[in-house]
Amino acid sequence: MDKLILKNIKLKGRHGCFAHELKEPGEFWVSLKIHLDTRKAAKTDALEDTIDYPAAIAIAEGVIMGESVRLIEKLADKIAERIFFRFFAAKKIEVKVVKRSTSFAEALDEVSVKIKRSREDYS
Repeated sequence: MDKLILKNIKLKGRHGCFAHELKEPGEFWVSLKIHLDTRKAAKTDALEDTIDYPAAIAIAEGVIMGESVRLIEKLADKIAERIFFRFFAAKKIEVKVVKRSTSFAEALDEVSVKIKRSREDYS
């Protein structure tokens, strides 16, 4: 299966379990690997036959800049669900959410979660 890969979309949001995380926006990086069949799009050269990646970026942006949640697992799942809702061509997805600003930032290279979902997970 083919993949559309969007790596390290840099966004700001207010998410976390601590009050200070909800007060000031923190930095989040989102990466997407969207599995799809690109053969039709390769033949037609038509945007409607593939995934419009600016629209996929806008979905990630809407989740990260939207309503606060406690866990990056929740952010990743919301992004996956909305990608499947918007793009019929998406068959599977990998979503990685990196929380760049944490109180542990000096002690860690990265705090992240990577999820793998298929369209059937949201039926």
